[in-house]
Amino acid sequence: MDRTPLQALIIEDVEDDVQLLVRALQQSGYEPNYISVDNKEDLNKALHAPHSWQMVFSDFTMPSFNGLEALQVVREQDPDLPFIFVSATIGEERAVEAVKSGAQDYILKNNLKRLSATIPRELRESAMRKGRRQAEERIHFLANYDELTGLVNRTKFRNQLNQAIEIATAMGRLVAVVHLNLDRFRNINNSLGPGAGDQVLKQVAEHLQAVTKDDDTLARLSGDEFAFILPGLMTKQEVIATIHQIKAALARDIHISGYHLHIHASIGVSIFPFDGEVADEVQRNATIAMHKVKQEGGKGYQYFTDTLREQLHHRVNMERELEQAVYAENFILHYQPQTELTTGKIIAVEALIRWHHQDFGPISPATFIPIAEESGLILPIGQWVLDEACAQLKHWQTSLHTDIVPKIAINFSAFQFRQLGIINDVQALLDKYALTAESLEIEVTETALMQDPDTAKRILSQFRDIGISISLDDFGTGYSSLSYLKRFPVNVLKIDQSFIRDIPEDSDDVAITRAIIAMADRLNIAVVAEGVETKQQLQLLYNEGCDLVQGYYLHPPASSDNITALLSDKEPLSCKLPWLR
Repeated sequence: MDRTPLQALIIEDVEDDVQLLVRALQQSGYEPNYISVDNKEDLNKALHAPHSWQMVFSDFTMPSFNGLEALQVVREQDPDLPFIFVSATIGEERAVEAVKSGAQDYILKNNLKRLSATIPRELRESAMRKGRRQAEERIHFLANYDELTGLVNRTKFRNQLNQAIEIATAMGRLVAVVHLNLDRFRNINNSLGPGAGDQVLKQVAEHLQAVTKDDDTLARLSGDEFAFILPGLMTKQEVIATIHQIKAALARDIHISGYHLHIHASIGVSIFPFDGEVADEVQRNATIAMHKVKQEGGKGYQYFTDTLREQLHHRVNMERELEQAVYAENFILHYQPQTELTTGKIIAVEALIRWHHQDFGPISPATFIPIAEESGLILPIGQWVLDEACAQLKHWQTSLHTDIVPKIAINFSAFQFRQLGIINDVQALLDKYALTAESLEIEVTETALMQDPDTAKRILSQFRDIGISISLDDFGTGYSSLSYLKRFPVNVLKIDQSFIRDIPEDSDDVAITRAIIAMADRLNIAVVAEGVETKQQLQLLYNEGCDLVQGYYLHPPASSDNITALLSDKEPLSCKLPWLR
């Protein structure tokens, strides 16, 4: 009959007893592939041999080896391997001791018939024990390690940091926490996909592990954030060498999907006990320093300072105040005219948000808009601006006794621009206020477009198809090139004020401005020069053929009432254009 194969390790010093056991196994329906040993050295060799043992059978008393000692050796190598004593000398007390020590069963040599029931039972229970142990090990791993990279996770990192601080306190040493965040990792995920992003993280982890010393701890805290614990330091300067090693490790090429990627990171450092006396504080301050580098463009490192803490507190307070302002709609819109140089007519007005805090007074958009973008508050703010501006435009159209009411230009942030349903939201407001699409102009920056060019092109095309004008704001400061202008459906270019500020004195700015105007003219794109503050700037722009200007020289941003009065005048700004007098 067919027998079931059984990988059996037999511990027995009498060959006749070995053969007696083998025959009994065969009679029980098994075909043992076995090795027999009778000493500790051979047992260790057998356990390390390339066999997958299913069961161990052991005599209890041997001249040069003890069964309980053999059990201990087996358990050190495999806690789940079934171990059965087969002995003629084992008594009841010894049998109980053997089971308590980790044996699964004992069988007397004069009653080997029990093998037929014992073996299948123990094989099933062994599989169950292994399954439970693997599950427990898996749970323990996931509780302490990152599944993707195998690095320590946030929980174990915190425990390790607590231990490092305890040791450092006792020894009078320093502990550094180095927190790093990969720069522009989101772009990799967006362009190559999350699978490629995971491969990047795994390779980065390998490169960082290569510079990790024995006493250091390297963790993946979340997403694209990693952190080091550098224990046992004597001086702050010792951290510098590690940071240079980290930067060198990150500089190694990453090879993904046929691409060679260059990775940089924003790195923050805090030192125990100078920057905190407990683990949470030290880790938090390293994060604060890292975010400072991130805000300044990344690719560098920053030590934590008290000034950074104060800036963070200010930002947190500002975000809270901003959230309350959004809820209460404590904003107003000012408007700045865009004037046609050849006629003096106001062609458009740009809607500019203003926040006047009840305690702190006017707060610059340059201060609160970045906070709004980082916190997500830019979405309700942007929606409010859009609604308020459309309502004001409708008011002008119905109240002004003039044939032409200028269109209104509204800024869209990059975050707002990428939202699903943005086209429908704009169309709904046009319908709500019975406005034509041609009366609205949307301003977006080059940077916003280039974060996801394909999506940007699709959205801009949809806006263009319903008749909304597209203005490319801050032109010249980002990715400006002829190819991008040809790619996107742009109606208007706004030359950034950084190029206008020093003309006509700065010959380079004059040349850049002249080139932009000429290029836009060839592409049949209108040009707005923003930030015009002097008569000399105005004259040069007129001479170069610029279409529109916007700036304090002609009119500063003003309340809706002031703009209403301005628009009521048939020739409101012609007096400031000498060629029209």
